[in-house]
Amino acid sequence: MDLLAYWRWDNYVRDIDGGAGFHFNSNQKRLRTDIEIGEQLWTVGGRPGVGGIQYVLLACLQVSAKTFNAPGYKYGKHRLWGDRKRSRYFLSDGPDITESLLRLNFDPANPIKEKRRIGQSLQTIRRLNRDDVRLLLAWSKDLPPEPRAYEVADEAKLEQAFESSETAVKETVSEFHLGVSENRRLQLQTSYRRNRTLVEKLHRLYSSRCQICGFDPRLLYGAQACCGHHIVYLSRGGRDEVGNLLLICPNHHEVIHATDAVFDFKDLHYVFPNGRREPLVLNRHLQAAS
Repeated sequence: MDLLAYWRWDNYVRDIDGGAGFHFNSNQKRLRTDIEIGEQLWTVGGRPGVGGIQYVLLACLQVSAKTFNAPGYKYGKHRLWGDRKRSRYFLSDGPDITESLLRLNFDPANPIKEKRRIGQSLQTIRRLNRDDVRLLLAWSKDLPPEPRAYEVADEAKLEQAFESSETAVKETVSEFHLGVSENRRLQLQTSYRRNRTLVEKLHRLYSSRCQICGFDPRLLYGAQACCGHHIVYLSRGGRDEVGNLLLICPNHHEVIHATDAVFDFKDLHYVFPNGRREPLVLNRHLQAAS
């Protein structure tokens, strides 16, 4: 069943500035229990304006995965991931749909009866009926996309740059990462040394072995081949910290990026689009969600 959620304007702006993640977080269980893979999460935000709040469609995420976040995650324990090829971010200066929102009935039926109650009414994630979805599809049909959501660096190239040199990081961010804010670009360009320190810490912690399969290139070949991988991509707003890093082998690194697999903190497994789940066989630094 499709859902409608309220995306706080300041959180939305922060997400776009940091690199649109094509995911949505909440503490509400409905984000996990009331929507299935392939269904859609519609998001609405309250845009501040001279005459007051205007409500606009911000995104429609085609669900590709549902996971738990790390314990204590600031923006909620549940994360819904959108298929990046089929999901859409809409230009945030789009038309005001305040009057249109009053036409939605939801499931079970419980329409919003007053304009002044829209923001309050949407604090709870709502289920949409078929007529509601048809209306949303009609309203969004001609909405222009938000270009900044798509002008992001390829994460594999960005991580290769971090493996290479500080100069490579600056060149990659400047050339490919146009969607994020100037402040975010500067953060990425200056984080090379911190990133290397964190990855070296993981090499010491796991003796340079892959955390997913245990592959030990130093034992077998006398060479260090595993690399640092960001659970939530840096290019999509992920933080450069040890709690967002894994040490993995080249094979797993390639297939995770190729399939856009996601990590579930509920049981510390990688979740692949074909339904395959692979656990960490080595872990000393990540805590599972309760």
